[in-house]
Amino acid sequence: MEANAEPKSLQRLLAEPKGKITFLPGQAFLLHVFWEAPHMAAAEKVLAALARCADATHRDTPCVPTYYFRISALDADLVSKRPSTISQHRQLGDAFKKLKVGVPRPAVEADLVRRGIDPKLLDADFDSPLPEPMQEKPVMLELTELYLDERSFYEHAGSRDYLDAYGEALKPGLQNTQTTIRLGTPTSEIADNILGPMLDEKVVLIPTGCELWRRPEAKPDAGSFLSMDASGSVDEVVGKLPASLREDSTTCVGFAHPLRDATVRVLCFLPDLPSPETLQDLRAIGPRALEVHCDKTRCDTMRQAIASASLDSISVIRSIQSGYIIHGRAHEVMEECGTH
Repeated sequence: MEANAEPKSLQRLLAEPKGKITFLPGQAFLLHVFWEAPHMAAAEKVLAALARCADATHRDTPCVPTYYFRISALDADLVSKRPSTISQHRQLGDAFKKLKVGVPRPAVEADLVRRGIDPKLLDADFDSPLPEPMQEKPVMLELTELYLDERSFYEHAGSRDYLDAYGEALKPGLQNTQTTIRLGTPTSEIADNILGPMLDEKVVLIPTGCELWRRPEAKPDAGSFLSMDASGSVDEVVGKLPASLREDSTTCVGFAHPLRDATVRVLCFLPDLPSPETLQDLRAIGPRALEVHCDKTRCDTMRQAIASASLDSISVIRSIQSGYIIHGRAHEVMEECGTH
């Protein structure tokens, strides 16, 4: 085997015909990632790379109906404070911890170089000031991906352009921390061999009344995304969700926020804007904060609808950022026949 030869499994994946619109039932799962980038430039690099991943995914795998990434408005206050000393810099702090537990210094220095950090800072006093360019405020990203089965999970990454872009997104230095939530039932092969070891995800149950995937009746437009934080238990909050919101969404889920106490995060992906009546019905929940993303041509309409709903919460309206809210062929996907 040549030194640069690729594994046969990768060769097969790259050669596999893409664009399948059928999926195996019982394998759908959603990943939601809270990703702290060390600064805005890093966040923008991640989103730019993931946008290229999304282009390849949208082209190849309709059975990945949601693949959406953004700078978080609701969680902007959860990032680490702006570092001013060596000890406060997240990635330098991790480097010192590695040295303390016996990781060889050359390996630690090499990792810092890959992250674009001067390894000489390891010799500085722990409480000495950071170089000015490193004193930047971290940025919280949120990433949401929905896979309808094992095949779509593998095949969405089965192209050169996807793999190249994904490598850019995972370059060292672009992430301080990440916390991943997983809902749904991936196959044991994916859960045990990929998600668990690579993401260390927190597995949560899909609450009663929520829907991981509901096929839209018609071809979706750009769609809209609604994210909401509310106080109470998951069952309490989900139980108060308007029926129209659950029924109109392709995906509507709630889970305990992993980074906030006594807070439930609700995520809904809709083929259209939420109706004025749906927004008014959200008052029964009393959301702390609400964030809606939609096509930039419809942001003013959305602002007016939220203002009319008189929601007593912080509301943020943004245009679509990176990736896609609902796949353009989502209305075509279906379970494979003969699987029951």
